[in-house]
Order: sequence, then C-alpha cells, then structure tokens
Amino acid sequence: MAGRGIVFCAVLLTCGAAFGQTGIRWKPWQARAVGRATEVGQVRRRNPLRRHIVVEFAAAPSDADVAAVEARGAVVAGVLPERGLALSVPRGFSADGLNLVWTGTMSAAEKISPSIGQTFSDGSDSYFVAEFYPDVAAADARAIATESGVRIVENPSLVANHLLVAGTPAQVSALAAWDEVDYVFPASEDLVNGTAVQGCAGALTQQGTVYQGVPTIGDGWDGPGQNAAALNYAFTSVTTKLAAAQAQPEIVRAFLEWAKYAALTFTPSMNTAGPRTLNVLFASKAHGDAYPFDGPGGVLAHTFYPYPTNAEPIAGDLHFDADENWHVGTDTDLFSVALHETGHALGLGHSDNPADVMYPYYKRLTTLGQGDITALLELYAAAGQTSPTPGSSGGPPASTPLAISVQSAPAAVTSPVVNLSGTVTGGSGTVQVSWSTAASSGAAQGSRNWTATVPLNPGANTITILAQDAQQNTARTALTVTLQTTVATAIHITQPGSGLTYNSPAATITVSGTASDSSGIDHVAWANSRGGSGTAAGTTNWTVAAIPLQPGQNALTLTAYGRWGGTANAALSVTYTPPSTPDTTPPTLTIVSPSMNDVLTSASSIAISGTASDNVGVAAVTWKSSTGPSGTASGTTNWSTGTIPLYVGTNTITVWARDAAGNVAWRSVVVTRSK
Repeated sequence: MAGRGIVFCAVLLTCGAAFGQTGIRWKPWQARAVGRATEVGQVRRRNPLRRHIVVEFAAAPSDADVAAVEARGAVVAGVLPERGLALSVPRGFSADGLNLVWTGTMSAAEKISPSIGQTFSDGSDSYFVAEFYPDVAAADARAIATESGVRIVENPSLVANHLLVAGTPAQVSALAAWDEVDYVFPASEDLVNGTAVQGCAGALTQQGTVYQGVPTIGDGWDGPGQNAAALNYAFTSVTTKLAAAQAQPEIVRAFLEWAKYAALTFTPSMNTAGPRTLNVLFASKAHGDAYPFDGPGGVLAHTFYPYPTNAEPIAGDLHFDADENWHVGTDTDLFSVALHETGHALGLGHSDNPADVMYPYYKRLTTLGQGDITALLELYAAAGQTSPTPGSSGGPPASTPLAISVQSAPAAVTSPVVNLSGTVTGGSGTVQVSWSTAASSGAAQGSRNWTATVPLNPGANTITILAQDAQQNTARTALTVTLQTTVATAIHITQPGSGLTYNSPAATITVSGTASDSSGIDHVAWANSRGGSGTAAGTTNWTVAAIPLQPGQNALTLTAYGRWGGTANAALSVTYTPPSTPDTTPPTLTIVSPSMNDVLTSASSIAISGTASDNVGVAAVTWKSSTGPSGTASGTTNWSTGTIPLYVGTNTITVWARDAAGNVAWRSVVVTRSK
C-alpha cells in the first residue's frame, strides 16, 4: 500500500490520441495495438455532479501538481504510472494552465481485463469482480450493477471497493461503461464459492495505493531494462505468534522463491534503514507510516514499492499486522502472505489471474504462477543471466571455482535448532549463502564467513548449504543433523481432583491441569462423550471452564498435542445428578462492549463481549447476525464473539446465553455500517 491518493487506474484518451500512446501503464492497453481507434460511447454517471478523468503530466506529478488540481475541486482517485493521475472532478472542472500533456475519459473496453473474455467460453454467465473508484458509495455501486443487468453475489470477504457479480459479456460491457467503474477482472473460485479469504489492500507509492489495472510500478531496483539487482533485508521485529526461528526463515524463503526466476540476490543486514534494504516490521495499529493496521481479520500487510517510486529508507519495506494469528502451513500462512508482498516490494502490481501469487486475494501457494514470472521478467533479467547489477562493473568470470565449507557440526542435538558456520572461497563479488531443509529454508548471516541458525524436526534432518556469487555461480554442500527427542507427551488433570471419577452437583464443570512435551505443547483439546468439544485455554497449564454436562455419566477426554505431532490423553468420568426441582431460572446476560445497543460505524466488522451468569451454570453463549453469519462465543462467564462481519446498512446482532436446562436469556445490538 502507499502514500497520498489511492491508485485506481484508468486508461484514457484525448480526442485524437489513443491511450496507448501516452506514458501511462495499464493492462488493457498492453493487450491492444498502440495505434488503434478508440470507440468512446455515451458515458453513464450515477452522480451527475462529478465525473472521473485521467490527466497526464510531462513528468511524474509532484506534490505541487497534486495541490494544483485539488485547488480546483478535484480529488485524487488514483495514481497511474508513470505520469498520470485519475481524478474525481466537479462539474465545470477546467484543466487549463495545469501543464498537462493530455486529459481524457475511459472507454468501456479500456476498463475490462484482457483476461475477462477467457471466462466466457460458452457465452453463458460468468463471475467477475468489478472495481469502483474509491469515492463511489457502496449503495451507488450496487445500484449501478443492478441497472447493468449483472447479478450481485454477496461475499463478506471482498475488499471495500470490490463487488462480486455474475453476467454475460454484454452485461460486463454495460457495467464497464459507467463512469464510476474503474476496472473489471475475473473472480477466483474461492470468491465464487464463498470461501473465506482475505484481500490485499495494495502496494504503496508516495502518492497513493496501486490497484488492479496497474501491471508494474517503476523500473524495479535494477533501473531501466532487464538487469540484475542486489538487495539487502533486515528484521526490525517479528511476530510473537511464532518463534523467530520459525518466522524469519518463512519470510526469507519467500524472498528466495522470487530469486529462482530473476537475477536477484538477497543478503541479510543489521541496518534496517540502509539503502536497497527490505525492512520487515511486525506492528499493531499506528506504527509510523500513514497506514495504521486495523487489528485481527482486516488488512494483513502492506508493502512499499521500490526506489525511486518511494523514497529511502521506506522503499521496499514490508509491514505485517502483529495482531493477526500468524501460522506456518495453515491460515493465516506467513509464507504465502510474504510471497505476495515480496512481489510488491520488487515492483509488481496485482495479477488478474486467480492462479497467480499476485492475484489480489491471498491463498496458500508454494511457488509463483506463470503470470507472476512474466511480470517479474518485465523488470529484471532472468535467473542465471550475467547482467551487471547497477553500481557495479559486473566483473569477469570467476578466476577460481566457488566453494563452500561447513565448520565442525554436531551429528545429533537435543535442541530444536542447530547453529552452523563456515566459509566461502573463490567466485566473484559479493556472495549470498542460504540453507534449506525438507521443511523450511532461509538465508545465512554474513557472506564469505557465514553463520546460520537452522530449525530441526525430530529425527534426521538433511541440511543443504548453498553459496551464490555476483555472477550467479553456485556451490553447495550438505550435512545431516539428528534431533533426539527424549521426553514423551504427557497430560495430567489437577482439578476437580486427581481421581478418575467425580460426582458433580452442577450442570457444568471446570477442568484444569498440566501438559508437557519436548517440543512444547501446541494446544489442549477436550471432548464429552455426551456431546460438546473445544480447545482449552493455555497449554503447559490449561483450563476448560464450564463444560456442559448431561444427566448421568459424562466421559471427558483431554488431549495434549505436541508441536511435533506427539499426543497424550487423560480421562475423567463425571456423574451429574440433576436436582429434584427442575431448574427454571434463566441466565443473566450483559453486553459490555460495545457499551451502547445502537452503534454507528464505518468498520467492516465488530467484536462483541460481555458477561453471563446462572444459578447453576451457563452452558454456552451463541450469536447470530440478521445478515446471516452466526457462531458460538469464546467463554461463558466472560465471553467474546470474535470478529463479526458487517454489511453496509443495518446489522442486528443477537446474543443468547443458555444453561444446561435449556433456559435462555438474550440481548441484541443494532450496528449501522456507513458507506
């Protein structure tokens, strides 16, 4: 994501010149002939008082240029590389005296992705995403779609200015003819199927966020043409949700995946503000740039494009939301998000192909798509080519062969990581050293004298050490280190007692205990033979509060899961005898947050929390929104719904507390989401 204004892109023409003859990059133009005649039909507008135009300056617009157009009532709606701005302008707007090369409006054909026709192979309805300018109200966007004849497909995972629709080719063209529509591109299967996904908000320039129609920004780190580029990377901070030995290798592995296809080298550095350095930062909410994070479930990350599109030292920096629940290999997968964001750090925009890493909605991928590789090689030389890195002479071929050695390494360890070191001889120029195992990979510290901390899995681990010099020559060596595990997974119940049976006078029971494993405890789960299951709070010391019981015998099973796959079980048989007098007293339910029962917000989601009590015990707290989503809150005495998606307009969210006898109490909150 980026600086001033938001990049929505538009391909426009003046009266006599095709858009392709300008200095602006735009996907639909790249797929068409430069000198083509452009058909500009009658432009339809939802808002008669404003319209969207594109202006092109003789050079990249400065802050003074932006101030000049804003002084005439224009609002920057997008940044068009390399010299354009998309503007929302009032009726009667004049561009006279603004030192422009040209100005114009966009035709419907110039708003449709070159890939969109491939989705209509049989002429029937297909699914696609319509992107609207950021100043277009959500209600207006929906009205435009309906009037164009397309069918709106509801999906709460969409980013703010996207609308998922289905229709025919004629309806797509009718939709694109509206002034408020910026771009139309194919929808992924995940979006169509309603699979929960998270969208990338875009990469950032000094003047705005780059959206879907822009293929690349700038010339990359190597300057004009396809050359090699040498970059550094540094870590200001990493997520606390993963060990540093897990998180850092995943991000470095994402860097190196791009280097498989282009002449790129990534060298670790301790200087987070150094030139040509991708600085990795995990932060919460406001963190020093103009784009504060929004907490769990929202924007996962944002990245700044290369210098000179962004000034040093922020150029190329990758920022991740520390409040997200980061994982390795499952959602939210750190490697997959880092792989996508690295594309932005190298100068790539978003892809229209759902199979590509750079499609604007994240998904778990292990390698680049063909579209990613094609876009990358528009900026950089292919891997293995000897194009010189800017600022260096390139140098002659290595006079002596490149070789790498590892100093004495242990054959077996009991720690989950091993520290290695070694030297590199021969070759030419700066050397980059990396390591890989069957489970992960990363970059070593240093160059010709290097060190590396490598995470291990139980058993034998084959570690490959690779050296690559400035001429892309490589040398490698391998060794095997065995991680010995000596402590088995164990779990013990300490409350309500250490025995195997217990008679409960209440309809719920709290169980707690301890767990251990040589690799650490990932989580503790519980299950009741009479119904109900969940995850305990805590790991080494864990607690399950208010497990609901059924009359008679309830067989409870507690299972500890080690981080390396070990498991252990503990059992408790609980007999519950209901009182002779039926329980008819309903629970008491209080909503603490939000403090009002009528809320107005512009946020896309809300979390509700509160308290509940009962004369016997609260069995569960559940919630449902009038727009469809529902779920079970975490906790009972103190409960929280987690993130609830909000639609624009009125959302009535009802919360119920239920005891084991079936008595219920409820409260509701009316949340109105503004446009």
